[in-house]
Amino acid sequence: DAAYGNDEAQKADIFLPEGRSQADTRVLLIIHGGGWYTGDKKDMDKFVSTFQSKLKSYAVVNMNYRLVTFSPVRYMLPTQTDDIRLVMDYMAKNASDFGIKPEFVLLGLSAGGHLAMLYSYKYDKPGRVKAAVNIVGPCDLSDDAYKNNFIFNLGMNYITDPAHLPSGMSQSTFGSPVHWITRNAPPTISFYGNTDKLIPLSQPSTLEQALNQYNIPNEKYIYPGGHTEASYDQSDDIVAKTVTFLTTHVR
Repeated sequence: DAAYGNDEAQKADIFLPEGRSQADTRVLLIIHGGGWYTGDKKDMDKFVSTFQSKLKSYAVVNMNYRLVTFSPVRYMLPTQTDDIRLVMDYMAKNASDFGIKPEFVLLGLSAGGHLAMLYSYKYDKPGRVKAAVNIVGPCDLSDDAYKNNFIFNLGMNYITDPAHLPSGMSQSTFGSPVHWITRNAPPTISFYGNTDKLIPLSQPSTLEQALNQYNIPNEKYIYPGGHTEASYDQSDDIVAKTVTFLTTHVR
């Protein structure tokens, strides 16, 4: 519950490994899911403990963030991406005290996966994100499959203040990570389920094509089952594959 901002929601759990150093110890930043308007960092505790045992060269930070609210209205963007930046700023400001190198891997599940990708592709202007790990996160909110989904239809109205949208751009396009992929995007590994009722199988293919267009290193894995089966139930395998990916692509 370290406070990285003034809001009650702006808290993070920080886990620092033994033998850490400012020269080598990067930060794995974990972002929970919950449809952008629910969820809590405790939902990711299983991933935290597994990464601590399998990725001992990284500090692990498990963050809460300000959730979307409907009355009064609080939009997803830039509120939640601002919170990701604020956590990173907090870790960087205290890098010498923590004994860490202020370079980051962003890992998110479901809505957190979406935020991890969106921040990495659109908002990481300083280039502090060295890899993105996306677990069952939507990458293209303009996908036709979302038009008949109650959760996404609700969320589409709260992506950002319409007054802040670029001319001619829809909420769904503005909030879609794939729309912001450039040659500067970090290596990305993704995990999906083949019967996920929230995230259609068109999503991993769309993401892969967009990353390949810019020759961004990427991997995707499709598990049998739905949203939960392809995330929490596969946490051990997700961690193992992520560790291998980071060892290969983060130097």
